[in-house]
Amino acid sequence: MIDVAEILQKYVAGLNSGNAEQVAALFAEECSFVDGGARPWKFPDVVASGREGVKKAFEGVFATYTVKANIVRQNPNSMEYDVDLAELHIPCIGAATVDENGLITEYIVRPR
Repeated sequence: MIDVAEILQKYVAGLNSGNAEQVAALFAEECSFVDGGARPWKFPDVVASGREGVKKAFEGVFATYTVKANIVRQNPNSMEYDVDLAELHIPCIGAATVDENGLITEYIVRPR
């Protein structure tokens, strides 16, 4: 059985590494990514399709910001986590769907 919680822990490690390739490697070739965690601050959602799109999105984020993420609560297919980005402290919840290979096919982030 695939441990989605472990995959999400690797996602947070990737955020903290600032390495877009490390984050993108967790995603399936065909995937959907929508991060609306910063909506309360009027930031647009980060939206990407496909592993390469995820990589490019995070290259942009990491080129602009230092990211620090911390898991607050782990759930079977989701996690509550805090992201410090620039001067913002962003409480998020992220839910993942993974394929039979343990790669993320869909990841959705919302404010919590």
